[in-house]
Amino acid sequence: MTLEQAREPEHRIVEPGRRPSIMARRTQRTNPLEDVSNHHFLQFPQTLSDATRAHYVNSLSLLLTKEMDIVPSFDWDLATRTGLAALIQDFLQYTHSDASGVDLFMCQGWARLFRIQEPIYWEFLLEFYATVSYDPRKAPDDRTTFAFRLRGVSRECSVVELATRVGIYTANKKRSVHCPACLADCLTERPDEYNENTFWAEITEGVYTPSTARGRMIRSTTYRLLHRLISMTLTHHKNKAAIPVFSLLAIFGATCSSPI
Repeated sequence: MTLEQAREPEHRIVEPGRRPSIMARRTQRTNPLEDVSNHHFLQFPQTLSDATRAHYVNSLSLLLTKEMDIVPSFDWDLATRTGLAALIQDFLQYTHSDASGVDLFMCQGWARLFRIQEPIYWEFLLEFYATVSYDPRKAPDDRTTFAFRLRGVSRECSVVELATRVGIYTANKKRSVHCPACLADCLTERPDEYNENTFWAEITEGVYTPSTARGRMIRSTTYRLLHRLISMTLTHHKNKAAIPVFSLLAIFGATCSSPI
């Protein structure tokens, strides 16, 4: 789908008996998050090196100052009935082909990512983000690419393993002989042809200023929906928050049907 094809008329989503939105608040927690800073998973062991433990403690302290919001869930049934799901379907899958154009492998990573709606465990989230490290120089199947602690244990895994465990890839897709070639097409750095000012002008006809850029400025319903899905899953910034540079690049990656 091209940018021009995505410039469809505005939609107002209304369903009898419901407020006009496909974003529904998750009800897992309505009270303030409890203090879990003394949880034993967050008491990093003295057996770690002094530098490593200090890094974990400092990262955890910073995380504890952040506002953690449980993002809305996305009503895919309503999106399907109103036709919105069909609008973005082409963006949510990537087909890897050989030099002659024969389709070899279909990646539905974006679609699977946006459909993840699992319980959130506060202590696990803090432990993971306080300790995770990523080496972008390593191959996606290198089992030392990610290092982190979870449930009190130091762990390592590859990009593919982590993506499979959280549900972005299936085990069968991971075993495909074509999977490595497909992953090589993933957007892992800013592409040479990408310019945030040019892309923002294409989707808003405005000038991109990170501090004032808002999702409501995006003219296409399709692109606004992609922005909301990305903000729910990757960046976790609120609907009225400014669109940071990374989010804009992620929208570009999705609209280019880059695999994830």
